[in-house]
Amino acid sequence: MGDVVEMRLRKKTPESWARDVIAHLPEFLADHASCELQASVFALSLVGSYPEDQRLVDVLSALAAEELRHFRKAVRECRRAGATVKTRRKNPYVARLRQGCQSRTEPARAVELLVTAAIIEMRSHERFTALLPLLPDGRLKRFYEELARAEERHGPAYLDLAQARGGQALVESTLERLLDIEDEAVTDSGGSRDIAVHSPMPARGTAGEN
Repeated sequence: MGDVVEMRLRKKTPESWARDVIAHLPEFLADHASCELQASVFALSLVGSYPEDQRLVDVLSALAAEELRHFRKAVRECRRAGATVKTRRKNPYVARLRQGCQSRTEPARAVELLVTAAIIEMRSHERFTALLPLLPDGRLKRFYEELARAEERHGPAYLDLAQARGGQALVESTLERLLDIEDEAVTDSGGSRDIAVHSPMPARGTAGEN
């Protein structure tokens, strides 16, 4: 199948993003819970789209179950913080990445969807890792340590499935194109001031490339 495809995000999240989150933690927790539910639903949608791919079904059904467990834990944290979970909340970051998935033929369509999921998981891992140093020791920090480890596994799992379906060359070209879109999505706020897992970088303090 060739070499394993590696992924590097274009930009690193600055500490100023994590400080904003800590200052608005209930809002962040509500968004995070919604993200976990959406991640579970998306994984299951891929299972439904490609039921003939036994490996994909096994990997993503297990991943969806894990995301759902995280959703339940995130909901409990929301309740403790007095936050209301909005399960239909819009996610402009994810929407922008999905707009880049325009292929109608296989395997390109599957590769685009799987690579998009890999990028989202990788950014989530990077964001949770950025948040950890500012969280006080205790239950919430342990929760986000668990989440960071899970997201670190999920990104490569999606990439591996993409490479199995489309091959290294197609995955690499798709990844480069979608990483450019991701870079725009985390840089351009469009005037939004939302506190969210995938919210754009703060106007000041944005770090350079990894």
